[in-house]
Amino acid sequence: MNSLHQSFEDSIPNPTGPFVQVRQIGDIFFISGQRGIDPKNNQLVEYDIEKRTRQTIINLKSIVESRGGCMQDIVSTTVYVTDMKNSRPIINELYEEFFGKNLPTRTIVEISGLNQDDIVEIEAIAHIPKK
Repeated sequence: MNSLHQSFEDSIPNPTGPFVQVRQIGDIFFISGQRGIDPKNNQLVEYDIEKRTRQTIINLKSIVESRGGCMQDIVSTTVYVTDMKNSRPIINELYEEFFGKNLPTRTIVEISGLNQDDIVEIEAIAHIPKK
C-alpha cells in the first residue's frame, strides 16, 4: 500500500454501508455523503450541529486532499439536515470558514432522519484537474 493511500485511509471514516467514499470519472470526483464521524475511532462526534458539521467538512476536505485537490476544487454540495431552522445559520458560518469566497453551489434539504439518528450529512462533487 502506498503512503498516499495509507494516509487517505487514516484521514476519513470507514463507509457505514456498501458504498465507497469517492468515485472518479476523469477530473470529476463524486464524494459520498459524509457525516460527523471521527476517522480515529469511526464514531460520531458529540451531538452538536457545529461539531458534527465541522467534522463532516473536515472529512470532505480529507477526501479531496487525498486526491490532490483542495476545498476550492469542490464545486457543488448537497446538505441534508434534520432541523433546518437551527442548522442552516451554523452551516452557513462553517461554509464561509472552510470555503472562503470560493463557495460551491449548495442545496440544503431538511429531512426526517439520517443514518444512526444523525443530524447532518453532506455529499459533494469536486473538479480536480491533473497537474
